[in-house]
Amino acid sequence: MNKGFGNNFYKKNNENFLVKDIELSSQTKKAIILAREGKFLESAKIYNDLIYKGNFNHLTFHRLAGIYERLGKRKEAFECLQKAINVKKNYAEAYCDIGRYLIDSRDIKSALNYFAKALEYNPKLLGAYINIGTIYQKLGDLVEAMKYFKKSLEIDNNIPMTFYNIGTIYALEKNFIDAEKNYKSALECNKNFNLAKIGLLETYLNTFNIKSIKKLKNYIDNAGLNEEDEISNLLTFFYLDCSPNKQYKRALNLSKRLGGMFKNNLRLKKNKKIKIGYISANFNDHPVSKIMETIFMYHDKKKFEIHAYSLNNVEDNITKNLKINFNSFSCISSLSVKEAVIKIRSENLDIAVDLMGYTSKNMINIFNQRIAPIQINYLGFPGTTGISNIDFLLGDEFVIPKKFHKYYSEKIIQMPNSFINSIKYDYHATKKVAQINSLPNESIVLAAFHKTSKLSEEVVDAWANILIKSENTYLWLKKPLDIARENILSFFATRKIDKERILFAENVSSYEEHVSRYNSADIFLDTFNYNGHSTLVECIWSELPFVTLVGKSFSSRVGGSILHSLDLDELICKSIEEYIEKVVFYSSNKRKLEVLKNKINSQKKSGVFFNQKVFTKNLEEVYENILRMYK
Repeated sequence: MNKGFGNNFYKKNNENFLVKDIELSSQTKKAIILAREGKFLESAKIYNDLIYKGNFNHLTFHRLAGIYERLGKRKEAFECLQKAINVKKNYAEAYCDIGRYLIDSRDIKSALNYFAKALEYNPKLLGAYINIGTIYQKLGDLVEAMKYFKKSLEIDNNIPMTFYNIGTIYALEKNFIDAEKNYKSALECNKNFNLAKIGLLETYLNTFNIKSIKKLKNYIDNAGLNEEDEISNLLTFFYLDCSPNKQYKRALNLSKRLGGMFKNNLRLKKNKKIKIGYISANFNDHPVSKIMETIFMYHDKKKFEIHAYSLNNVEDNITKNLKINFNSFSCISSLSVKEAVIKIRSENLDIAVDLMGYTSKNMINIFNQRIAPIQINYLGFPGTTGISNIDFLLGDEFVIPKKFHKYYSEKIIQMPNSFINSIKYDYHATKKVAQINSLPNESIVLAAFHKTSKLSEEVVDAWANILIKSENTYLWLKKPLDIARENILSFFATRKIDKERILFAENVSSYEEHVSRYNSADIFLDTFNYNGHSTLVECIWSELPFVTLVGKSFSSRVGGSILHSLDLDELICKSIEEYIEKVVFYSSNKRKLEVLKNKINSQKKSGVFFNQKVFTKNLEEVYENILRMYK
């Protein structure tokens, strides 16, 4: 028997469920007012008192579910929705909200059944169409998703979520013009609709629309810092600022909405070997796999059992090569959160390593419920998750200095050198890219193969100043979308820089060819708020020096971490002015550049950073130390 119900609940018959009691009306109004004032615990108490006394209807449970959701008590919220249906079996809205919870739990089949039931009772229920469209969008069926979103638009063309979802489909198709139109339509419906603002931000970041980003500055400075803001893609804001305090607050608020604030524990089992589980959607041709490949390969199989849990059913040759390194490889992408938790718990892991964080296709909710006695955030997400049940984050003393530990919900475990592993790929050191060979003699090529979203105004303005101060320099960028290319060239034109000095690297067919072209550059330029990660590892493996500006956040200190571990601190800058001066200096001092390259070459032969076996051994020692701490 549920302790929240008095005996009156069991005595009432169906006709008395829709109570017309004065107390129900007055107390409900009071509870609603308290909730609007943010006094959720007081509001919940009133609803629970009404339920205990038997003075309730279906809306009482539905409203209480909303309160529990705001408090991060998702299990209790889900139970209240089920009770709302018990009170009123044709209550379509509750079916729809249960379906939404099931989406979050990745129980897609059950979610679709609940949405179908909701539409059976109310064929014009917008939320059901929107959520079904969201499911198909997540499944990659954009045509079917668009059909349901447009159906909801036919019912009501004043719903911001509908326009937002349509905009998101256009964004996935790289049609940022129509994406922007729909995000703006969402804001016309509701000027405070956060998701649409974030959609616009991502559109502008992907198209280098600096003017429009500036108009959203006030929003950028404050978004996600209070519990009222619905911020789901934390990475978007990593590109826009490097404040660890803001990133921490955003992560805590997101975690609270996901029910990640409640700590629970699992006991260690007596395994013959230490059992490590790696969870990722990127066991394929992806930067994370490039970094992790030699770790999987060099794990001491006499001491460790290594298990992979893939969140992606798409496999390629990289997947095939990685599989041979694991004791087991399981694809759990089609499982619900509950099913995934049951499966992984049954395999008695000692340590579960999340290689995803809040990145695309994550299943972070399985860590909320705990799948192993020890859970670690590593590599895929350069920041805190804010989740109580993720116990540790792997970093190093440079990337997360001790004074910044307070901005992480996880306990920081420092790797002895850099937190990031090197890659190991063959490349053609003598082969020059034809595009670079055609430049005038004595030209200096400044490479910056970053995705467009990392190119802030401050970054590109610094690069423009470098070009102005060093006339023989050329900037070599990763080829962006056409609209972004036009905006980038327009920006340089305002600084009176000839577009012929801005080069764009074409896409290449193989990873080896991509890594090889670093050799055609003289210096690599890092971005600011969100440094290169795997890009910088590729760069340094190719013996190309890079210059970085360090900030305060994890994502803005990765370049410094790599250079510090290589004893190349002279390439680490603390201000934009120093960054510009340093690049200009090396651009005009080829001998100094050669010294740097020789230093990297020497490190590559005998340095710790390039020794993947040593890195893996150090990582295993970290795992063993954590286990000893736990015991």
